[in-house]
Amino acid sequence: MTQPDVLTTAAPPISAIEAGAMMQRCFGVTGTIRELSSERDRNFHIATPEGQGYVLKFTNPAEPALVTSFQTGAMQHVALRDPSLPVPRVVPTLDGEAQATVRVDGHAMVLRLLTYLDGTPLHAAPASPGQMRALGATLARLDLALADYEHPGSERDLLWDITRTASVADRLHYLADGPRRGMVERFIARFADLVAPRLPGLRHQVIHNDLNPHNAVVDPVGHETVTGIIDFGDALKAPLVNDLATALAYHVTSGETPFGSLVEMTGAFTAVLPLTDDEVDLLPDLVAARLALTIAITGWRAAEYPANAAYILRNAERAFAGLEKLTGDEAATAHRLLHRACQRV
Repeated sequence: MTQPDVLTTAAPPISAIEAGAMMQRCFGVTGTIRELSSERDRNFHIATPEGQGYVLKFTNPAEPALVTSFQTGAMQHVALRDPSLPVPRVVPTLDGEAQATVRVDGHAMVLRLLTYLDGTPLHAAPASPGQMRALGATLARLDLALADYEHPGSERDLLWDITRTASVADRLHYLADGPRRGMVERFIARFADLVAPRLPGLRHQVIHNDLNPHNAVVDPVGHETVTGIIDFGDALKAPLVNDLATALAYHVTSGETPFGSLVEMTGAFTAVLPLTDDEVDLLPDLVAARLALTIAITGWRAAEYPANAAYILRNAERAFAGLEKLTGDEAATAHRLLHRACQRV
């Protein structure tokens, strides 16, 4: 029998009243509750009378318990290794546990309470070179903090893993036929032939794997200090460089100069955590692979869940534009600039 998947299994609906009652029972916390958007879980923002903010997470019932405990442990590990890193803190239950199990509409769901990180969501803040440098340096610190984290749940079969880019080829028929689809098809074929065989030789560790503009929070005044990296839902053990590639994928078309944001973020990352020669060489193709994944997965999911299509496709146009830059006439420029950002010409 096929295991249910978090991308195809909808979490059961939960009202704010129900969520509040479970939160008070499990954590002893009360406050004003509003629902948050989520691709797979049921999440709520909590504002307490004392001014503290929390996120209450009801994990999708299709997610294996081992994976959930892996994600929770990752946040706890980072808090120990680098306490000043702005990642959510896990709030214990009244029984002193990291999470609780509740039943919702007949389904067992893991319930967690995390601290809420204040600031401006990255997608709502104007980009700047300083902001890109802050993102790169903060991500490198996060990867250093996760470097020695080991957990059996880290070995995941996750569609959003750049290593698995070739596996989405069978979903490209959901895209409209035309030049754009042809571009994605050609790149995925090239990835399978030339990039995938080199990945096993790279450094592997637990990575965040999803530093997109909805998962980063910055200072609301200058927008150049990272005040939060959230959502460890896609974390897994994978090539270390994939974490940087994933973050870069959302900024290919931004910057004051061609590929300027990529250069700033990469330079700041490698100043904290240097890449190997092989990692540098593969980085542009790994960025492109993340864009191809975004296009293929969101196109498929938007067709399957049209009511949620606007949320699912929020990064699609940027992904098409970025992939065109990295696989077209400007590809050689991108390779040269990223090599130079890593102090390798």
